[in-house]
Amino acid sequence: MISQEMVSLPMGGCGRLLDTNTSSQNATAFVLFPPCARLGVTASNPQNMTDTDVNSYGLMRPGTGIGFCGATYIGVGTTGTDFPANKPVYFDFASEGFNFNASINSTNFVFYNNGVQVYTTPVGGHFFFDFGTSEPRKIIKVIPTAAWDEVRLSYSDIGIGFTFNDSRIYNILSEYYIDPMTYLSQPSDRTVSVGGATTMTAVINNTPTDETPENITYQWQVLNGSTWTDLSNNANYSNVTSSTLNINNIPVGFNNNQYRVVAKSSFYTCSFQATSTIGRLFVNSVNNPGTIAADQTVCLDINSDPAAFTETAAAQVTGVAGYQWQSSVDNITFTDIANATSSTYDAPSITQTTYYRRGVRSTLNGNITAYQYSNGVKVTLKKSCLIKCIITNRMITTKLYSN
Repeated sequence: MISQEMVSLPMGGCGRLLDTNTSSQNATAFVLFPPCARLGVTASNPQNMTDTDVNSYGLMRPGTGIGFCGATYIGVGTTGTDFPANKPVYFDFASEGFNFNASINSTNFVFYNNGVQVYTTPVGGHFFFDFGTSEPRKIIKVIPTAAWDEVRLSYSDIGIGFTFNDSRIYNILSEYYIDPMTYLSQPSDRTVSVGGATTMTAVINNTPTDETPENITYQWQVLNGSTWTDLSNNANYSNVTSSTLNINNIPVGFNNNQYRVVAKSSFYTCSFQATSTIGRLFVNSVNNPGTIAADQTVCLDINSDPAAFTETAAAQVTGVAGYQWQSSVDNITFTDIANATSSTYDAPSITQTTYYRRGVRSTLNGNITAYQYSNGVKVTLKKSCLIKCIITNRMITTKLYSN
């Protein structure tokens, strides 16, 4: 389709104005046959529909009256090459006021080729017109099925029409691109164990249409304090300029990081930008398993029940701590102790020297880390601790001699 200047529209979007070199208008106010009498009918400034002032417009006002009234229109066209069939045309349209018609009436976009009507579609097919209140300025998309060289906004009715309505076409566009861009998907929160990997994804709606943004680029950012900072590819981040960000080898310091992506698109002199929502990263970790106390000795012949093991330093986790105590007879192979899942543990009597340690793991948003283990403590078992003594009586005698 032939096209000319690019314009950015005040209600959003960007497009090429339809390239036209003719304009036409007609306001039917009074005719004898068929009878038609209308008051306030207006058709003016059709040339404004394809000028570079995006706030100027062509105006059609049907007015009020009675009869068989038609041929009220504003239109533009070209004396050059026909505009092709099945190519969208975009009308930057608004209406103010309302209609109340005891009549058969219609407002249409009508396409002609060499003065012959080749395609028509009602404005009401795009939004409610009759009995309606004001319609805000919006883009109406029409796809004529035949080649054409002139288009008109046209009104006609049969009967009594009480119409208090201004129909305005601000721009007719041969191409149109939507602003702002919209996201099909947004980043979502992620929870991962320290050292793991995850992704953040945000995708712009770029399903191929005539209004699809072109040349889309992405830039992922992380919030540092109060400042959003562009990410660069490194050991922790990759694909920072794609729709999916990869986060790798995640350190505990990334816990509570916030991420977003800024998508940009350009179309000739127009540029668009859309910022995604925020995705938060939670790093589930055991920063320190804590410490327990203490080594001790028990005696088989007195009492072989160790004192309860206490916590001398609490475990540091980013989620909720879970515990599992283990025991070993060789300080090499440890086995879980059934039901020993508290931060402290009171072991039963032992029958041999035994080693103990406490496993700690973190649960955060359904993510569970592996166990990390505290220091070990040794409980030494002595077979006998009683002192056994043999007491003997020894008689000492003294012999006395006399002279």
